[in-house]
Amino acid sequence: MNRQEFMKRLEELLQDISENEREEALQYYNDYLDDAGAENEAQIIEELGSPEQVARTIKAGMSDADGEYTETGYADSRFQEHQNLTPKDTAAGEPSGKQRKQPNFWKILSIILLCILLLPVIIPLGCIALGLILLVVFGIAGMAVGAVALCIAFLITGVVLIGYGIWRIFFTPALGLCLSGVGCLLLAVGILVTLLVVAVGIKLVPWLIRAIVKLISFPLRKAGVIA
Repeated sequence: MNRQEFMKRLEELLQDISENEREEALQYYNDYLDDAGAENEAQIIEELGSPEQVARTIKAGMSDADGEYTETGYADSRFQEHQNLTPKDTAAGEPSGKQRKQPNFWKILSIILLCILLLPVIIPLGCIALGLILLVVFGIAGMAVGAVALCIAFLITGVVLIGYGIWRIFFTPALGLCLSGVGCLLLAVGILVTLLVVAVGIKLVPWLIRAIVKLISFPLRKAGVIA
């Protein structure tokens, strides 16, 4: 039986009690199932028992059973242990927000102190690493500029030779055809190189950005500052 069927049947069985009590009881179980999450609904429904059992318990007034009507509405004592974990339970199970933050704080403090002690070594190594990163970045940027310039040169040279070859056909047909053919070849090569540069750029630039970000954020991940 799924949640919808369970709640519908329970509502039908509670038609003979007051509307206020019925709504409080139904709201309680709906809220608890929401808090438990969809992945735990089947287990919670199994723990509750059949809708008939729950309805009989509610109608009995919960005076000596598992639930009661409190100042804040209906409550089922079977679920209090899930809702009110003690600090010991919290420490043994899922840590609290404060407990989760403490290890990160001590890690950060330890790294800061270690960096201060190793500052004479870190500064030269940092400069070397920064120099290598800049060398790679500027090297790739230089190759990209060179590739773009090569593409432009091929395209312009091809267009010029095609135009000049067409003009020379009227005076020297053989030379004009040869120049036009070379111009078409250069134009085709220029187009292919351009497409290749664009394809490489689309793949390389995001990868380069991700690599730099990972390299810079590596110490922070080790310290637990970021996930």
